[in-house]
Amino acid sequence: MATATATKTTVAPTKTESCDVSKVTAGSQFTRHSNGVVLSIEEKLFQGRKYKVYRLRNSDGLEWTIDDVILSKEFSFADQCDDVDKPEKLSRTKLIEILKENPRTAMTVCFNKKVDPKAVAKTLAEGQGKLSARAWNKAVATSVAGEETTLIGYHTLSFDEHQRLRFIKIGGKDFGSGKPEFRLIDTRTLQSVVVNRTKYVVKK
Repeated sequence: MATATATKTTVAPTKTESCDVSKVTAGSQFTRHSNGVVLSIEEKLFQGRKYKVYRLRNSDGLEWTIDDVILSKEFSFADQCDDVDKPEKLSRTKLIEILKENPRTAMTVCFNKKVDPKAVAKTLAEGQGKLSARAWNKAVATSVAGEETTLIGYHTLSFDEHQRLRFIKIGGKDFGSGKPEFRLIDTRTLQSVVVNRTKYVVKK
């Protein structure tokens, strides 16, 4: 039995409602706009059938419960992909296109942070003369490329003045407080994206 009930936390939403419910009629077409987290999972029994009820919270602090039927038909998750061991290999240009073509969609992105020259100099100075040639070369390559970082969240196709993508993190203790936690991504360093049950990686 598919059910969905909603409750509101004490946190006030930062956005207006997504639609005018007074104008919704039988036959109206819709799409979902929420991104959020699963708070808890409870197993229940109804007419001899076991099913699970999921309590969710979106970025505005709205909480509701749904059953596993609705979850499987209507939701996608940032960390799920059908074949994690066989990702689709693409050029970085195409990977950036995939990222941009999926705004407001929960996803996992992996990229390299901006290189800090002072940190690189310190790392190399500490390792010089103490590492094997192979380990030294690896340390140099890693330092120059920048620290690899993974984030789970979504974007709204918004960029800063340096053309870095504003990425909104999902989860964390303040998620749903009405104060989005932003991160900036230089898409030129993008390494992989998991979205809509597919993992895409840069072709080496």
